[in-house]
Amino acid sequence: MNSVKYSIIICTKNEEESIAKVICSVPQNIRRHGEIIVVDSSKDYTPVIAERLGAKVIKEKGKGKGRAMHTGVENSKGEILIFLDGDGTDPPQFIPKLLKALENSSLVLGSRNLKNFNQDDMNMRRIFSLYTPPVRQIFNLVGFKVKGDPLAGFRAMRREDWDRLNLKSNDFTIEAEMNINSFKMNFKVKEVPIPHLKRGGGLMKSKLVTDPKMWMKILRFVLKHVRDEKVKRTLKNFKIKYLPMY
Repeated sequence: MNSVKYSIIICTKNEEESIAKVICSVPQNIRRHGEIIVVDSSKDYTPVIAERLGAKVIKEKGKGKGRAMHTGVENSKGEILIFLDGDGTDPPQFIPKLLKALENSSLVLGSRNLKNFNQDDMNMRRIFSLYTPPVRQIFNLVGFKVKGDPLAGFRAMRREDWDRLNLKSNDFTIEAEMNINSFKMNFKVKEVPIPHLKRGGGLMKSKLVTDPKMWMKILRFVLKHVRDEKVKRTLKNFKIKYLPMY
């Protein structure tokens, strides 16, 4: 019988400034019934710190967040998967709220830009106030409609639903693919408001700020599915209008 209920999967790359805070912030009742898995591709002391704090560390030789998430799931045992970033921007203290929301849903996002918190970092709040609305509109085009950040890395779902999604992405398009497939499979998606926390190592370590190529790749990925859905709807309408079934 599987005694591990929760698998907390953290994908890291050079997060030695924040990983201790992230791991130590996981509520004790969650840790008692779960495991913390750090999938790491760092050149700093991130894996050493994580291991000393009780995490199971797996070295990932390949590149990409999606690949790391797949590796984490493959090496986990929990019935429920919880993904969060190792840069300190996702608050592990909110895991119980995500789990509560998961009781009657298939996917839960820990979403910024839903409300303001006293502990908000003002720079992060400003960035997300600019970033979230246009990204949300892009995902609206493929039917994935949320009020906060659609690309939130802080997520909870059941293992069986992860398997059903049959995700293929190995890079930062993993959350976009998860959203699109969730919509196609009629998953009930809920959001839990989380604060805009300061990033360990500063904003300039964030791909959100420094990597426009990543954003273009995510945009192209989503727009491809927009085109695919429009083609399917066009063909369906054509069949209904011109090719009636007798």
